[in-house]
Amino acid sequence: MSEETKDIKENTKLAYGLAYSSASKGYLGAILITDYKGFPLEFRYTDPIVPTKIQQVLYGEGLEKYLKIDVITDSLVKALSGEISVLFVRDEDLLEYKGRELPIVRLSSTKTAPLPEAGDYKKLKDNEVLLQTSHAQNPARLLFRPGFNCEGEGFEGIIDKLVKAGNFMDVDEPLARVQKTLELICEQKL
Repeated sequence: MSEETKDIKENTKLAYGLAYSSASKGYLGAILITDYKGFPLEFRYTDPIVPTKIQQVLYGEGLEKYLKIDVITDSLVKALSGEISVLFVRDEDLLEYKGRELPIVRLSSTKTAPLPEAGDYKKLKDNEVLLQTSHAQNPARLLFRPGFNCEGEGFEGIIDKLVKAGNFMDVDEPLARVQKTLELICEQKL
């Protein structure tokens, strides 16, 4: 086993978070941490939160964001047993989480034509890129927090982890697993 492969195995932990709302069960969320192949290392989820009528009135239109960011995401990040270097999400609202210094990136698949090589990226905005993670897939869309500039060591580290993991898995697929797990929890089919 090469030193690079060993380094990937030991150091790549990808975190995927989702805040979910069910019409009948309320709000809940989960974070899945995977290794470089997408195998689960840790999974945390919240119990469903059903806001009272008083909370709905007092928080108004801000209730959903408050629950997703300040209640669900904050409690999940604090409950993790290990450190994570980046949290990938599907919901753009979660980019506003400020509980600790943690890069949060909205990760989504695209139908865009593949970029020439794995590791190539195309800057769409200062805080948004298309990234080719493997030769067989379309590039992934990465949206960072407003004000984030897609350059420098932190950005390159995230890109490097995704490209290396992209050799073994579809890097945004774990978000679908988290979604399905939360649906099963809501339906009480576990």
